[in-house]
Amino acid sequence: MAAEQRTIELQLPSRLGYERVAMEAVGAAAKLMGFHAARVEDLRTAVSEACINAMEHAHQFNAATKVVVALTLGDTSLQIDVADKGKGTPDRIQPPDLTKMFSGEQQVRGWGMFLIKALLDEVQFNVRSDLGNVTRMVIRLEPSDEEHPPTRWAGASRGRV
Repeated sequence: MAAEQRTIELQLPSRLGYERVAMEAVGAAAKLMGFHAARVEDLRTAVSEACINAMEHAHQFNAATKVVVALTLGDTSLQIDVADKGKGTPDRIQPPDLTKMFSGEQQVRGWGMFLIKALLDEVQFNVRSDLGNVTRMVIRLEPSDEEHPPTRWAGASRGRV
């Protein structure tokens, strides 16, 4: 028998503050699926960053242009697609250099994509769809282990950065 999938879709104005709607929706979905609280917070942070990136860089905070967030709930994973009308992200994502940031050689920006990749199990940037450019994020449901729940920054500890 095929795994059951359920999809929830949100359309958000490209205005700061509306990323919180997506954060709450993915948080609620992840809790329903049984994700540990730390993983729910990782997911909320990553989705917030993806939405803000779309609002700012793809839509220049034009509230009339919508960011589409699609949540696909599977039996063992949650996939989140954040779609915008932009051209996509740079192909190569450089991790932020703290030394250069503190010395003023590098902007204190550029953490969004780095965080998204560090916090989730799978991330694809520049996925093309009929909705435009998509950031696709996947988080997998881990077996319940009350004695050893996943820690914050679980993705980073797995070497995905």
